[in-house]
Amino acid sequence: MKHDQGKRLPRFLLEHCNSVGQVLDLSDDLMHYASRVLRLREGEALRVWNGKGCEYNATVHYVSKKLAQIHVGEKLAVRNTELNRQVHVFQALPEGDKMDWVLEKCTELGVAGFQPVQAQRSVVKLEGERAAKRQAHWERVVLAASLQSEREQLPFVEPVRSLSAALEYAAQSWPNAQVLWFTPQAEESLKNWCLDAKTGEPLIVCVGPEGGWSPEETNTARQLGALPLNFSRRVLRTETFAVACTAQLTALLNLEAN
Repeated sequence: MKHDQGKRLPRFLLEHCNSVGQVLDLSDDLMHYASRVLRLREGEALRVWNGKGCEYNATVHYVSKKLAQIHVGEKLAVRNTELNRQVHVFQALPEGDKMDWVLEKCTELGVAGFQPVQAQRSVVKLEGERAAKRQAHWERVVLAASLQSEREQLPFVEPVRSLSAALEYAAQSWPNAQVLWFTPQAEESLKNWCLDAKTGEPLIVCVGPEGGWSPEETNTARQLGALPLNFSRRVLRTETFAVACTAQLTALLNLEAN
């Protein structure tokens, strides 16, 4: 089927898609989505994306009532939708569905990954099977936001960790990352720091819970090299802060790709 250049084609995540000419089976969930939700017809056009920067035109073919396949066509040009410096959000667990909001909006803004943090003052407590179920839910939220916002790279969602464990993991994963620790008592503002900031290294934005970080957590962060910064004269809700901070970083550091 001829691709309609003026139409925004549906976009599916197929992580094993990596070359022209592949024929890939759809999972039961994606087949249901293609046939029952989108009502794609035999041979209809769509796009497939592997979550790692590669995207292709493709067509859907129904082999049987229980099997649909994707035939991978031409590779699409990279649209350069990512930030040119990685920004990671370490979000203390908030109440209710606030985490969904943070994940969705920060994914749209270009955040590379998320670390849910079990802070000392977090009302929500997650561990074991409950934590695994929440992580799977959060990964679905990030996937939906990535597809909607045309991301090239699929952001990751790490397992829930304490702050000290999260910072130690970050030091091993991104040795040159700068950890940004926001507090009203800090003398330097985010804006002034950005004017002199080195380019290239990843940035980690630490966002506290509703009751704020504990003194012990603050001391731990400073001992591990976190940079105290002042973000705003106003006190923002935890679900607002990560979104506002990411947006401001994007503007101040000119992170958006041209």
